[in-house]
Amino acid sequence: MSAVLHEPERFGVLRVPPHNADAEAQVLGSMLFDPNCIETVSTMLRTEDFYQREHREIFDAVMRQSGKGQPTDAVTLGDLLPEHRNRLIDLANNAYSSANVKGYAGMVRDKAMRRSLIEFGTRLAGDAFGNDSDTPNLIADTIGALMRMQKTEAKAEYTLRDAMSLAYKAAEDARKLGGAIPGIPSGLTKLDRLLGGWHDGDLTVLAARPSMGKTAMLVKLALACGVPCGIVSAEQPAIQIGARAMAARSHVDASKFRNGAFDDEDTGRLLRAVSDLVEHPCMIYDRSSPSIADVVRMARKWRQNEGIRCLFVDYVQRIEASNSDKRTPKTERVGEVVRGLKSLARDLEIPVVALAQVNRKVEERADKRPAMGDMADSSEIEKEADQILTLYREAVYFDADGVNERNKPVRPYVAEINVEKNRHGPCGYVECIWVPESMRFENMGNDHA
Repeated sequence: MSAVLHEPERFGVLRVPPHNADAEAQVLGSMLFDPNCIETVSTMLRTEDFYQREHREIFDAVMRQSGKGQPTDAVTLGDLLPEHRNRLIDLANNAYSSANVKGYAGMVRDKAMRRSLIEFGTRLAGDAFGNDSDTPNLIADTIGALMRMQKTEAKAEYTLRDAMSLAYKAAEDARKLGGAIPGIPSGLTKLDRLLGGWHDGDLTVLAARPSMGKTAMLVKLALACGVPCGIVSAEQPAIQIGARAMAARSHVDASKFRNGAFDDEDTGRLLRAVSDLVEHPCMIYDRSSPSIADVVRMARKWRQNEGIRCLFVDYVQRIEASNSDKRTPKTERVGEVVRGLKSLARDLEIPVVALAQVNRKVEERADKRPAMGDMADSSEIEKEADQILTLYREAVYFDADGVNERNKPVRPYVAEINVEKNRHGPCGYVECIWVPESMRFENMGNDHA
């Protein structure tokens, strides 16, 4: 929540802005009466949430004293704030009880939120009246600001003890799942064991050369996630995404589906696939080379209206930066896109999984498996992504009945996923099955269990 203004005229209204002086007094009185309340209140309120100036100054003094491990009683604070000595004593004497301090803090925060809305609305009206307003960006900025304002967690500063406590609680919650992954599943068992699924706020990049099956993998991930999701398809139209989804779920040969050469048995399988898939809420944004602003705007809309819990993007290098000047180095433009996707993951508190292209120079090597540094315009991707995965199928380069660069028999139906970067755990290597007829990826052997 942005800093709020407290003088009525600064809100563009003559009425007194919303506030609750009694609730503010009860919060401060509880903190003076019972220091154990300070930590609770600190997670809910900030100095600017108090409307009255003296209340802001008292709260600020309490927090500074508490941070130093110093006493926070009315007498001690009276020496620090002599101009508020009488008010401090009144607050301490009139505190009914500290038992309901969270309720009073909630009232204070609610009024502060309303003041922020009034300030924001006044500023928005001014911007909208401007002759040179960029309407789409103005709408996108408005939605983003309102969503950030909606977040209730105010605490941004933690001790190491706080951080370790949060981490231990997360580990305990994961343990209670009884072996289930804590994040959103990928549908590939070995990959989920390695990464723990997709996690809120994370940007995961899956990179590969053309023809490796990147889009097929993205469709696989979207169908397997089990939550409402969105797909930004900058390369393939929605009709092709729909066809891939039906072929993958029905196991009908994609060429038969495309040519209309499927028989009655195939028809039954397709109808069952459609019946199954319509139950999976998935939005598709079909636009060639959208800007990062377009992607952000659409994702925010889906989050608000459709409740999406995961976003899939195909692919990073096809997304345009806000600065469309072609004289700007491509690395800088890609960097803006990747930073935008990472910020989007954090702002919406969802995982973002994005595809990326790999440079063709990888094909000049004997071992054509891509590495993290092989991504096109990769420097910013390497910095911003929480996980970087690469996809490789040796059958793309070697005859199915021949040998690979390691002089071993080629495995035409095996795909390799290398986890090149993982901020939350180990890197590693997993294999899965590629079924080219229906363009789908499946678990290997008994990995379905």
